[in-house]
Amino acid sequence: MKRHPLHHIAPRVFLQLLALLAAVFACIFLAFNLFFKNYLDVNVRSQLDAISANMTAVVSATPSPDERHPDADGTQAPARGALREHDLSLVLKNTIRSEARVFNLNGSYVLTDYDDADDPAELKLLAAELQERQAPLDSARYVHAVTSAGDYYVSSITDPVLPDTYMVFALDVSAMRSLWNTVNAALAAIMAAALLICLAVAWAIAGSVTGPVRQLSAFAESLGGGDFSRRGLRFGDEEFNELAAAMDSAAERLGAYDCEQRTFFQNVSHELRTPLMSIRCYAEGISCGVMEPASSGAVILAETDRLSGLVEDLLYISRIDRTPAPDKMQQIDLRETVSLCATGQAAVAQKNGIALQYDFDAQPVLFTCNENHFCRAVDNLLSNALRYAKGGAPLSCHAAAGAVEITVADDGPGVAPEDLPHVFERFYKGRGGKAGIGLAIVRSVAELYGGTATAAPGPGGRFTLRFPDKGKTPA
Repeated sequence: MKRHPLHHIAPRVFLQLLALLAAVFACIFLAFNLFFKNYLDVNVRSQLDAISANMTAVVSATPSPDERHPDADGTQAPARGALREHDLSLVLKNTIRSEARVFNLNGSYVLTDYDDADDPAELKLLAAELQERQAPLDSARYVHAVTSAGDYYVSSITDPVLPDTYMVFALDVSAMRSLWNTVNAALAAIMAAALLICLAVAWAIAGSVTGPVRQLSAFAESLGGGDFSRRGLRFGDEEFNELAAAMDSAAERLGAYDCEQRTFFQNVSHELRTPLMSIRCYAEGISCGVMEPASSGAVILAETDRLSGLVEDLLYISRIDRTPAPDKMQQIDLRETVSLCATGQAAVAQKNGIALQYDFDAQPVLFTCNENHFCRAVDNLLSNALRYAKGGAPLSCHAAAGAVEITVADDGPGVAPEDLPHVFERFYKGRGGKAGIGLAIVRSVAELYGGTATAAPGPGGRFTLRFPDKGKTPA
């Protein structure tokens, strides 16, 4: 099934970066425009107010001359007051470096006086714009007027010298507006370039993530398919390296477990086949009349008991391995448990001429556990000891240094050094021994309670169960 593009990492990373970038640039754009507009407004108002005040003072202090000069169309302009009588350079200076205009209009918005440096055509366009806006010439303040000649802010007052004449002060901010628009265009260009960079970065980031993820996914699929070989993958990010190392470790453990399970089932099939074949042979001999029924029946019963015991052991170790935590927990005295198990096998020991020797603490050795588990483990150790012992089987149970120990020994040949690493494996058969899972059950019980099961090298067998935290209930 085709998935939505946003279900992939690369588009999501790109959209997230794009959203972040758009938010940042929107903030920059708004902040810049608000700052620039405020800066322009404040300075324009300040400059127009200063020009208005200065020109009022200049004109008021100057007698009105009766001087006329030809206008651009050849007609004679009316008297200009004192505009040409004074240097306006100081009056027109401003902090935003925008060109200022000072000129006169009459009540009909007709240009009557202006500075020699100004272009009358430009001033007439401005006058026409003011007329169209019906700006009050006696009290106009900061009127924004845009003409084909420029961008202006205008204020005006009544001329204190000439009747029906108004002094108009215009500040040309075209250069500032051009700078404003240029910066905005530059921001837009930067935004477009950043968008392309964002796209490249998104794909690079996505690639650095999706590449390792695909390799690790392929690794996981191979594990699911039964290939438990290590990959040894290495990546630029430490987190992916940790995951790859964990998967390698898991593959190694799964491989070992798979090998153990294969060996286990092979051994189980062999161990089950042997008594079954024996039972079948004797049963066929009885049915064909070639074997004596009484002796053959005894063998069949013995093999049936062996088969039942093996099946019971298999079911027991399966339950132990499946159980996450022990049940039916209670605090017991391990000395009594070991003694009870020894009593149960005293007849076998006596029959074989083996003396059970006890070395227990005088004080109770308390431990919280399921007693049936411990009985099964100790019984298996005792059966193993009685199988190899020649004359004695020492039993000990002690508590020391925050731990409890149960030791079952014998005076037999002991465990060969090469067998020690494998003696607790299922169906392992050492030199001169028999294959089975009795010691495997012992190890499973020990691990269930956070303990250990160890074997010491010969002469004489010595098996020890050690459990930490005496009397503490396992988690």
